[in-house]
Amino acid sequence: MADTWRLIFNPEGDAADMVAYASALVEGRIAGKYMLSTEKLPDTLVVQGFRQKGILAGADVDINKDTAKKYDIKVANYPRSGRGGPKPVGTVNLAEVLKTSSRKFNAVETAPDDPAVLLYTSGTTGRPKGVTLTHRNFAQQCINVSKVLPLDESDTIVLVLPLFHVYGLSNGLISGVYFGTRMTLVPQYSPAKLLEAIEHSKATVLIAIPTMYMHLLQIARTRKASIPKSLRLCVSGGAPLSLTTLREFEEAFQTRIAEGYGLTETTSSVCLNKSGEAFKPGSIGPAAEGVEMRVFDDNDAEVPDGQEGEIVIRSDVVTPGYWNNPEETAEAIRDGWLHTGDLGYRDADGFFFITDRKKDLIIRGGFNISPREIEELLFTHPAIQDAAVIAVHDKRDREAVKACVVLHEGQSVTEREVLDFCSQNLADYKVPKYVEFRPSLPKSATGKILRKELREGYHDDRLLDKQSAGRKEQPHG
Repeated sequence: MADTWRLIFNPEGDAADMVAYASALVEGRIAGKYMLSTEKLPDTLVVQGFRQKGILAGADVDINKDTAKKYDIKVANYPRSGRGGPKPVGTVNLAEVLKTSSRKFNAVETAPDDPAVLLYTSGTTGRPKGVTLTHRNFAQQCINVSKVLPLDESDTIVLVLPLFHVYGLSNGLISGVYFGTRMTLVPQYSPAKLLEAIEHSKATVLIAIPTMYMHLLQIARTRKASIPKSLRLCVSGGAPLSLTTLREFEEAFQTRIAEGYGLTETTSSVCLNKSGEAFKPGSIGPAAEGVEMRVFDDNDAEVPDGQEGEIVIRSDVVTPGYWNNPEETAEAIRDGWLHTGDLGYRDADGFFFITDRKKDLIIRGGFNISPREIEELLFTHPAIQDAAVIAVHDKRDREAVKACVVLHEGQSVTEREVLDFCSQNLADYKVPKYVEFRPSLPKSATGKILRKELREGYHDDRLLDKQSAGRKEQPHG
C-alpha cells in the first residue's frame, strides 16, 4: 500500500484548502504542503479539516469583511486577473503579448470557404455537433444585415450576449466590426448593469433576448428617473417575445424592436419581423435578402402557400456541415437545402409562421437544450426506471425544463435529490427546474413517448394557431 497510495492529512486547514488540494489532484499534480509536481500522480487520499469557518469568494463578490471578522470567519478571495493573477495552464497573458509584439501586423490570408469558427450546438440525439461556419458565411451575413438593419460608424452596439453563441457573435461583434460601429461590452449581465451601459454609452442598437427586454421593462415601470431614449433599434431573438412586452418596451424606451429567426447553422438570423406597419403578430417575418426559404413536405417537394411543412433554407450563410460528422451533415443538408426541423407555413405576403417543431429542442435564454441529453443522464440514476424531459413555462412565463420520471419498484428519491444529481452532471441552464414523479409515461404502440400528453395544458409560444395568426392587427405607432 505504501508504494501505491499516499495520504494527505490536513486536520487544521484554512478555508482555501478545501479546494486547493482537490483542484491540484484533479489537474494531475502531486499535491503536498511543500510540493506541486507534474510527475506521475499516485493514488491519493485527502483527509481535510478546518480550524474555523470560512468563505471562498470570487474577485467580484462583495464580502463585508468587518462582519466576517466580527464572527471570526476567514475570507479567501480569488485573485483578480492581471500580471500578478493566475493563468490557466498553456495560456499567455494578452497584455504581455501586446507589450512585446510588433505594431506591424499582417493578417493571415484565408480562402472564403476556410472554417472561421466551430460552434457546438445540441442536436436531436443529445450529442453536441460542431457547426462549421466559414469566412464566406460571416461575410454574407454582414451583407444581409446591411440590407435589413443598416448600421454605420455613428452607431453604438451594446454587447450583452455571450460571444460564444452565434447570436451575439454574428449579429453583435462581427457585424459591429464590419460596419465600424462603436461597441460597449457588458461583462456580467444584470438588468441594472445593462441599463447603465445603455445610458453611459448612449447606445443606439441593442441585441438581446426576450428575458432581458422583460427585465429592462420592469425597471422602466418602477424607476422614477428618466429612461434612456438613445436606442433607435432593438433586435430580439433566441426565443419568442410576447406582443405585450414588445409594445410596452417600445413605448417606454421610444424605440422599435425587430424579432429575428435563425439557427447556428445559418450564421444567426435569416428572417426579421420588423415592428411597424408591416409587422405581423406571430410571424418570424419574410426571408432576408440573400436568403431563400421554402416549405417542403416529407418528400422534399415544395408545398403551396398556407400549407404546413418543414421550413428549409438555402443561402451562403448556411454552414457547409458539421465538423467530422458526415452522417448528420447529410441528414440536415439535402440538395443544398438546410432542413431546420421547424414546421410552419408561408402566407401570401411571403411571411413565415412556425406552427410546430420536428425536433423536441427546448430553448432557454437563447440556448438549445436537448431533452435526450438530460434523459440519458437521468437513466443512469439507480432509482430511475424511465424519464422524459419537456418544456414548461415558469412563473415569469419563460421556457423551463421539466423532468417526468418513473422510479424502479421499491425505490424512492426526492425532487431535490434528482435536481442535485443533474446539477453535478449538466451545465446550469440544462438542469431541470421541475420534477414530476409518475407511475408511467404515455407511449405510442411503437414505444415512442407521447410528449404532447405530458405537456397537457402547456402552450408553446412558437406553436401558432393559423386562424388567430391570420387575423389582421392594427399597426402601432
